[in-house]
Amino acid sequence: MLKTPDWAAGAKYLREHAPELIPLIDRFPVCELKPEPKEKYFGTLVTGIVSQQLPPDVSLQLLEKLGKLLGNPLQPQAVVEVSIEALCEQGLVKQKAEYLKSFAEAAVAGQVTIEKFSEMTDAEITKQLVQIRGLGQWTIEMFLLLALCRTDVVPSADFIFKKELKELKGLDDIPKRGQITTLTETWRPWRSLGVWYLWQEAAFKEQNKKNIK
Repeated sequence: MLKTPDWAAGAKYLREHAPELIPLIDRFPVCELKPEPKEKYFGTLVTGIVSQQLPPDVSLQLLEKLGKLLGNPLQPQAVVEVSIEALCEQGLVKQKAEYLKSFAEAAVAGQVTIEKFSEMTDAEITKQLVQIRGLGQWTIEMFLLLALCRTDVVPSADFIFKKELKELKGLDDIPKRGQITTLTETWRPWRSLGVWYLWQEAAFKEQNKKNIK
């Protein structure tokens, strides 16, 4: 299993190199994200495919049904051996069922080397996953940051992060990809941690709104 990053060391680094984050570092506890075990990688990515454009409760129900049909943690071989029709009977639309089958077949054939992800670079993993139908930029970046706990990921497709970065930097508009790279340059090699703090800030604001109501 991958080693958990030293998030406390990362917070110290950001204090020194990204002073705009100091109020957030002071407000929130040390990050406790831990890498997932290898056997969960495939299922985590499948969750990304299944959940697209669905309410959380609906996607959760679908994933529970798939788990009962195919077992947990979900493995590529189990998906390869089941029919498209059987997947659709669990509530998946045909297109997503085809995406799952295609992904599983690529994994079994070795076109996607999931079992080696822990030894590969972010760029190498992204190069493999971006070829899979149904796996978009957001899903891949979330996988790198949350499942593998890579320390230097900037999810430029994540709206919550971009919105909070806009507020942090006092921008008039939501920053675009190239601008995000420039704005977070001083956070390297701990950009993932900077992102995590902005997520915490977004959740903090949302909770305050609920408390006011």
